[in-house]
Amino acid sequence: MSSWFQSPIATALRALVVLAAFLLVLERLDFFPASGAVADWIGLAAPAFYLWAFWSGAEIFAKTRSATDFGPALVSGLNRMGAGLMLGAWVAILAEPALRYLIDNGFTVMTGVRFEWTLANLALAFAGLTLLLLARRGRQIRAELDGFV
Repeated sequence: MSSWFQSPIATALRALVVLAAFLLVLERLDFFPASGAVADWIGLAAPAFYLWAFWSGAEIFAKTRSATDFGPALVSGLNRMGAGLMLGAWVAILAEPALRYLIDNGFTVMTGVRFEWTLANLALAFAGLTLLLLARRGRQIRAELDGFV
């Protein structure tokens, strides 16, 4: 059986990621009546990283079979999830507002740009950092355990 369908949770997460990506693109193409702006593709940068983090979480569920399976698949998945959350949060905090400001003023002036220091963005950055540190600690523990054998 393919790794796509080995875990119902992984399959559901992957389906959610594909559906969310499809809906985000549709929203940017102005297909929804509630969307009042023209295509704003800069706003897809942070969600793309968040969807990558979800996809990495699905990989964890697909590749780990038991609770004692703290192997390379879990560590790699935690690392990618953490990176996705952190990169998405920092794009939402720093890059997205700066790029929007530059595009709005025609790349003529870079004064007055605001950063989005919201609690949600900071919480996502912290969650990503926590996952990265957990993956690093998992690699260290695994190396110590392999040294005993």
